Amino acid sequence: MVNMNPRQLNILLFGIVVGTLSARGDVLVGTNGERFVGTVIEVTTNQVVFDSEFAGRLVLPQSQIRELQRTSSPVTHQALPTTNGVSVVSKVVTNTPASASSWKPPGVGNDGSDWVQLKSGEWLKGNLKYVQNKQVEFDSDEMEQQTLKLKNVSQIYTAKPVFTQFEDREPAYGAVVVSNDVVTVLGDEPFSLTRDMLIGITPSGRRTGIRNWSGNAVFGFSLQSGNHDQTTVSTSLELARRTPATTFLLNYLGNYSEANGNENANNNRLGTTYDIRLNKHWFVRPEQTEAYQDHLANVEYRLTGGVGAGYYIFDRTGLEWTVAGGPSFQYTKFSTVESGRSDNASTPAMLLESKFKADITGRLTFIQSWQSTFMNRESGQYTHHTVTTLEFEIKRHLNLDVSMVWDYLQNPQVRSDGSLSQKSDLFMTVGLGVRF
Repeated sequence: MVNMNPRQLNILLFGIVVGTLSARGDVLVGTNGERFVGTVIEVTTNQVVFDSEFAGRLVLPQSQIRELQRTSSPVTHQALPTTNGVSVVSKVVTNTPASASSWKPPGVGNDGSDWVQLKSGEWLKGNLKYVQNKQVEFDSDEMEQQTLKLKNVSQIYTAKPVFTQFEDREPAYGAVVVSNDVVTVLGDEPFSLTRDMLIGITPSGRRTGIRNWSGNAVFGFSLQSGNHDQTTVSTSLELARRTPATTFLLNYLGNYSEANGNENANNNRLGTTYDIRLNKHWFVRPEQTEAYQDHLANVEYRLTGGVGAGYYIFDRTGLEWTVAGGPSFQYTKFSTVESGRSDNASTPAMLLESKFKADITGRLTFIQSWQSTFMNRESGQYTHHTVTTLEFEIKRHLNLDVSMVWDYLQNPQVRSDGSLSQKSDLFMTVGLGVRF
């Protein structure tokens, strides 16, 4: 046991208190009420540079700052330069974690905006786009559109009535408060349920509205081997419209290359799916379509349409895996064929697919989609289309995507000159992705 005199004990306690306060971070509160936790990097007469735990580096004019609480400085209540009459104050914060988490912006419920609180204590003000698949899409006044993990969100307050879907219940309409593990709908007959029963929240429910749409676009280049060894430009796009129990997806994947004035790659794949969530695990797919074109693989165009059903094997934050399948019909128009053979083929088909997504780290995500179609021999017998992606989040709206795409056709159609396309095409793409 170590003996300390009162002076040594006071010094030790002071060090513990200062260290604890410093660990909690500085706090920046904007004039619109949004609250960020992190570290003050620099304060000048015109602006504040703030490193937020959630938002990264922020550079804000002092006219947009209501209050700056500094735990990293031993100086208390030090007035900093003012701009347009707005004073930025530096002070040691003595809130305990409990009192910090109970702090609420005065505009919540009064200013006509939606609010989200993160578990870090930060508050965002703006418009809620949706809550679905353990994700929260939120358009923040300061940070613009953000995709948040539901597990990192502590509270949600909607300013207007929204549609909310719970497991084994009809959609409810009313303002919503999500507080920790409880979801409360303030409709004609208010009620509360646990968060694990929540399937989704959207502002307009079954109505139309731009706030129900979101998307992701990736642009880059690819190195391809197989039928063609070349460098190609690649583009992929996903648009999604969500309601509490439905998801409409439109996907596009295209590759184009030109060497010495000659086109040596030009393939496009456009698909749509519409899913209706029945409960926590099952969904039906009343519509699924795909259009595919690749002249160099002797496919003028191939159209597929069908219906199906699916099942969530995993559906939790950081891990999602769905499988689906169903009957379909396929029509193929070939670019060229041998003399005396039909240039088209049609067939009933069976479509099976798997989609897997897992967070490896906070910024690195592994995504794999697999789609197989089985049809008659004249149409190709069976095809596989697989996309394996590593997605690295550079910033909230910017990703670096590395993808491997594999297309396989078991029985290619013979061309008019007697040549035959290779069965397998494999190419890799590296590109920047933008979420919107």
